[in-house]
Amino acid sequence: MNEPTVVAVDAATMLFNLPNYRVISTTVSADGCRQVIVESEQPPGCPSCGVVATRKKERRFQRIRDIPVAGKIEVVWRKYRWYCQELECQRLSFFESTTQVPTRARSTGRLRDHLVDAVIRSGRAISETAAGFAVSWWMVRAAVNEACLLKLPDVDALRPRMLGIDEHRFRSQGSGHARVKGLRVR
Repeated sequence: MNEPTVVAVDAATMLFNLPNYRVISTTVSADGCRQVIVESEQPPGCPSCGVVATRKKERRFQRIRDIPVAGKIEVVWRKYRWYCQELECQRLSFFESTTQVPTRARSTGRLRDHLVDAVIRSGRAISETAAGFAVSWWMVRAAVNEACLLKLPDVDALRPRMLGIDEHRFRSQGSGHARVKGLRVR
């Protein structure tokens, strides 16, 4: 009889589909809100020296915003503070972070990506997107600004290929007045 040698992923983690996290528990409240408690799958490396941590110092629960799927969802990250085992390292302990939830972030990367897609690619207003994803207007604006700064080129580094005339100046013959953009200037 052949059996797979890899660890089987549980169904809740598979359905939640947040990379590098696994689902610890899920509950549904009386108002229909689902609470999902997740934790990271692998121990992190120290941000200063890079040594992989092996000893946990303390545990905290942090609420993070994520994509609402089939109704309201509350994601709680069971996050650990780790000891740095390297004797030469100046940092004694650190909190874990991942690519989906960087240090000090309060929302997942996939939520920010969906917000940017809704505003830029779908053409929705920021207020409409914020209401649709049940987040603040400020969060949507910050995600769009961050995406624009990361994807748009530096204007000072660009060279113009050709010059065009943006403003026209017309001079009337009789009065000696100049017109700029339809306004009279004396």
